[in-house]
Amino acid sequence: MQMKVFQIMKNEVLIINGDKQYTDTVENFKLDSGLTLDNLNEVIYDNYQECCVVNKEFRKYPNSQFDEYIANVEKYIAVKTQREYVPPAELTEEEKALNKINEIMTENDAQISDIKNAMLVAVLTDNTDLQTELKQEYAAVVADTNKKLSEVNVND
Repeated sequence: MQMKVFQIMKNEVLIINGDKQYTDTVENFKLDSGLTLDNLNEVIYDNYQECCVVNKEFRKYPNSQFDEYIANVEKYIAVKTQREYVPPAELTEEEKALNKINEIMTENDAQISDIKNAMLVAVLTDNTDLQTELKQEYAAVVADTNKKLSEVNVND
């Protein structure tokens, strides 16, 4: 048997439907659910104890109104998630520049790694022509990286 609870206590709403749980203030629950909760100050309703207590008075169990609230818990969770969503802050110019530098350096590292691996083969096979070519390629990569880095202005 899955736990099913609808509770209002101390201005807090708790809804449990199996592994789904919603908790928030009564006011926020009203926003999320669109319900008014007229005359509901305190509610204890759960399927384990098979009890329904509203404003300190026992009521008939089960109660279709509270069962419906419990059944809609996923809807309330989704609306609450949307209500609480805070979009990420836009990156500052400095952060954008640092990200660009990281991209340049990552690309540089990959190119240098390829050259290093090729150079190891060239040295082991005593291929001097390839060694010369790889030294030139290495110099070109370093020059290109330096050029790209000089174009990034961290203080913009």
